[in-house]
Amino acid sequence: MAEKKKKTEKPKKNTTTAKKRNTASHETPVSEKKKKTEKPKKSTGTASKRNTTSHKTKDSVFVNLFEDKENVLQLYQELHPEDTSVTIEDINIETLKTILINEVYNDLGFVVGKGVNARFIILVEAQSAWNPNMTLRILIYLVNTIRDFIDASEQDVHSDSLVSLPQIELYVLYSGDRKNVPDEISFSEDYFKGNSPVDVRVKILHQPGTTIYGQYIGFCKVYNEQRKLYGNDKKCAEETIRICIEKGYLVEFLKKHKKEVITMLDDLFNEKMQREKYNAARDKKVREEGRAEGKTEGMISTLASLVKDGILSITDAANRANMNVDEFKVQSGLN
Repeated sequence: MAEKKKKTEKPKKNTTTAKKRNTASHETPVSEKKKKTEKPKKSTGTASKRNTTSHKTKDSVFVNLFEDKENVLQLYQELHPEDTSVTIEDINIETLKTILINEVYNDLGFVVGKGVNARFIILVEAQSAWNPNMTLRILIYLVNTIRDFIDASEQDVHSDSLVSLPQIELYVLYSGDRKNVPDEISFSEDYFKGNSPVDVRVKILHQPGTTIYGQYIGFCKVYNEQRKLYGNDKKCAEETIRICIEKGYLVEFLKKHKKEVITMLDDLFNEKMQREKYNAARDKKVREEGRAEGKTEGMISTLASLVKDGILSITDAANRANMNVDEFKVQSGLN
């Protein structure tokens, strides 16, 4: 039976693209009956970490909202109202599931059109706090998305023909409290004061409004306000949903997914609290290590002075510093 399966089973395609990578080991063969009825699990590679607490922020309202192609289509039509011929079949969600740099993944990526005739690659990131490394992160996402696109469109960067790429657009939906939010940020400006042969320019969308992205930003701002009032209480999520429905923010989505949204907001709050505690503990450790290092340096300096004045031998000074003579010479500058 095992031999029969071996002959009829189609080999899995091996690919190194970020989105399609699967590092899981081969599974033990199952019965034919189970094999026919069981739905294949979607490969996520290292992105299985989405299910851990430290990655709850990404599994948020934004990700769930734009898993729906209808919402992605609406987003594209609002960004490009001049494209009156686009249909749901033109929208291909290409959000990265995993990439090898720090095992990160982006919020939303989609391609408009298919293959070499695709019109746009659009990446969108949602940020509730201003991140100075946003352009670098988006550059990483973009490189991997383009690599996936070239593979999916069966093109070859080593061929004699010029690879066909769609127009690229990059966005951040910012819902934080920063004042004087720029309309655009630049990788070259952020890291090299504009003097770099490499650049990506990212548009910042930050105003609440009637568009689907404006409604999402409005939703986030309402949530931030309610969190200040209620903290990690179920009332925070309930009031956020109630107020947003009154204001017309994501009404259908919130009505349909009320329970899930309450759970997501609770997870999001808990993650922020854990991150704040971690940062506070880390800062405390750094301060303590700094004080300890300062005391050690002061002691070595004092012992070195005693050696120079002939009060202590260098061997005695090294012993008091819990060092051997060679280490003490290096640390004290007496070598």
